[in-house]
Amino acid sequence: MQAAVRANDLDQVIKLAQNDQSVATKDEDARTALHWSASSGSLEVLEWLLSQPGTLVNAQDDAGWTPLMIAVSAGHVEIVVTLLNHGADANISNENGQIPLHYHRGRVDIAELLLEYTKDVNTADVYGSTPLMRAVGNYPNSDVLRMLLQHGAALSDCDLQGNTALHLALLEDQQAIAMELIQAGADLTATNGANKSCLDLARATLKEVIRQKNT
Repeated sequence: MQAAVRANDLDQVIKLAQNDQSVATKDEDARTALHWSASSGSLEVLEWLLSQPGTLVNAQDDAGWTPLMIAVSAGHVEIVVTLLNHGADANISNENGQIPLHYHRGRVDIAELLLEYTKDVNTADVYGSTPLMRAVGNYPNSDVLRMLLQHGAALSDCDLQGNTALHLALLEDQQAIAMELIQAGADLTATNGANKSCLDLARATLKEVIRQKNT
């Protein structure tokens, strides 16, 4: 079943289902056919699977990933929309404590969709990282950043190293993102686990802006 889904072969998927191969069967990684359709991006196969009574929209694999989380990470917007419309839970976390919003990867369209369904925008994973921090470090995007802030993302939250979102922006030399955070009210005096303040980490041009803001 999973091989047919990965090949986006709906006819074969239907044939296998008719031969008593359950759509809920899990592979060696505990992934179902729905996981693989979310990964491959085949909307036709995914919609058919969702129409079947045995399909579990919130099934988790052995790492805790749901089909929604996979679709978000892969950037398949139509798949994300369809899963959400069929009851996919945007608040289920994986084994690392990450919810789908952690995997926005700087995609405005996907972040906007998930924010409608996410109960706690400040959910921190096992590393203390929040979706806001993901919009600063790994996948910097000012639009996603502003969207998260509008939905209550906390500027003062710290990861396990004591870094706030502003610390991370400065450590990654994301000057434009850092300015966005400063303008939004990020604490300029906050120190991280290495006892470094935001001013300590800022480049000369940004230090002057920070100093002027503090005077």
